[in-house]
Order: sequence, then C-alpha cells, then structure tokens
Amino acid sequence: MLEQPVYLLLLWLVPLLVLLLWYAYKKKRQTALMLFETAMLYRLMPVLDAGRFFRKALLLVLAFIFGIVAVAGPRFGTYYEEVAQSGVDVFILLDVSRSMLAEDVAPNRLARAKSDIQDLLTHVAGDRVGLIAFAGSPIIKVPLTTDHRFFLQVLNSIDTFSAPRGGTAIGDAIRLALRAMPPEADRERAMVLITDGEDQESMPLEAAKDAAERQIRILTIGLGNPADGGRIPIRDQNGNLTYLRHDGQEVWSRMDESALREIARLTEGAYVAAGTRTFDLGQIYADSIGRMQGSVHQTEQRQRQRHQYQIFLAAAVLCLLLYVIAPEHRSQ
Repeated sequence: MLEQPVYLLLLWLVPLLVLLLWYAYKKKRQTALMLFETAMLYRLMPVLDAGRFFRKALLLVLAFIFGIVAVAGPRFGTYYEEVAQSGVDVFILLDVSRSMLAEDVAPNRLARAKSDIQDLLTHVAGDRVGLIAFAGSPIIKVPLTTDHRFFLQVLNSIDTFSAPRGGTAIGDAIRLALRAMPPEADRERAMVLITDGEDQESMPLEAAKDAAERQIRILTIGLGNPADGGRIPIRDQNGNLTYLRHDGQEVWSRMDESALREIARLTEGAYVAAGTRTFDLGQIYADSIGRMQGSVHQTEQRQRQRHQYQIFLAAAVLCLLLYVIAPEHRSQ
C-alpha cells in the first residue's frame, strides 16, 4: 500500500536518467580522445572502464528509484492499535456552491472550510464521521466511517463540482444526513453545517425541527462577510480571471446569519459567526457539541499498516554512498 502513489509517476524519469548517464560516458571518452591520441591516452590518463562506469551509474539509478518509492509512502506489515470509541456519529455538511469561492475569507470560503474540517478531525478521534457536499442538491461523499484517512482523501478532492446543480439547499442537506444516520438511540449524533447561509428555499428550519425531534444537535458555521460580502471569481474560456455577473452586474455574495442562528437554536446546538476571521473549528466543536456528548466508554483494536519508507530511504542513501566511493577508472 502506498500513501501517495502519484509520486510513482516520477519513475518515468528513469529512462531519461539512463540516457543522460550514457551521454556522460560517451562525452567523457570523446573529450579524452580530443586531447590525446589513443596510444598516449592509456599512458597519461586512467582508463575509463565501461563496466565500472555503468555499475556506478546503476547505483545512481537505484538511489533515484528507492528515493521515489520512499516519498510515495510505502506501508506494509500490520499491527493493532487501541482506539477510543465514544459512540458519536458526526455528519459534516459542506456547502460547495459557487458562492463559496468568494474571497472575503482567505484564500476563499471553500478552502478555509476544508482546512477547518481537517482541524476538526483531531477532536473526533474514534468517532464515526461522514461528509455531505451540497449545492442545489446534496450528495453523500463519505458515509459514516472511522477511517479518517479515507475521509481526508475525499475531502481534499472536494470542489464546486462535487454536488449536482447550482444554488444552496441547506434543508435538503440536513434531511439527507438524517436519512443516512442510524436510528438507534444508543449513539450520540451531531451535524456540523458549514456554509455562507444563502439558502434557496429548501426549508432548512423545518429540517432542523426534524433533527431536534431525533435529538441531533447542529453546529452551524457561517463563513463570509455579512456586510460587504465578496465577489465570486470564475475563469473564462481562455483561462482569464473574471467575476460572476447577473443582468450585467457583478454578483456579491453576503453571508446570511439568520437561518444559521435559528437552526442552531432549534437543535440546541451552537452557532459560530466565523465571518472572515480565523478560528479553530476543532476547539469550537469540543467546547460546544463535544461537551454535550457522552464521555468515552469503550475502546477497540484497529488494524494498521506500518510506515516503511525508512527502508527505502536507507537503501537510497546507501546507494548514493557507494556511488560516491566507487571508482569508474582502472589503473594501468
């Protein structure tokens, strides 16, 4: 198993490296023959031994290959790790509508939200976490899982094309999360809603009431400037930066707090007016929703694979050391 298999694409450079080494060998011989005649060359200079040169070149190629494999993050060999289980299911509802590209939050609202979700994962270790991306309609990108590594892989791939249709349907996202959550009452359940609050008549308050009936609390995070807002950047067909327009006017997206406040109130959750400031979503979750959940009551053993990049890194370093000390000339 490799953590970053994309780095294996660098192995396509191995043939190029081989060609460069072959060129270096030919160039060395040609340069020497330009300075001396063949008979004098072997008397005045050490002999460039082809076998030794290419054995040394092989060491360099192997060091390059082992280095790439080490960077790709090989994992093999299993061990078992005890993981605390607090019995909490958390669905993260992430707005991926085009208004989340507004840059009133640096670098933009969506990028900030993804970064904050990564911080949140450190406070839900052992809990099941799911991800719903929504715009005009919601879609489950990650069902409830304790595999946070997989969750992060999917999260990193999220963009404004991750949910069908334009617009923002907060209510539909909440209803989808309700359907995806198990009905048993022995697990605590919560949602984290991250959006700029611009809902398109999806009746989010009615959905919040349904969540409240099932005792599911919702932490709402409002991103964006509620006063001035921000323009929505887009790229034209030539790749040039421009901004979204409607009826000839640039569209300015402003964060709408009212619905988010009410959703949090109805579900006995919490509302965070993040606006454009920096905040720690993980700590906010721990201080609000996290404190309302039950304490850790069980552990389980989870199978893990060991990081083994050290083996390949050591092999690469050894090959480089041998390359440095190995001679490529033979004495007369």
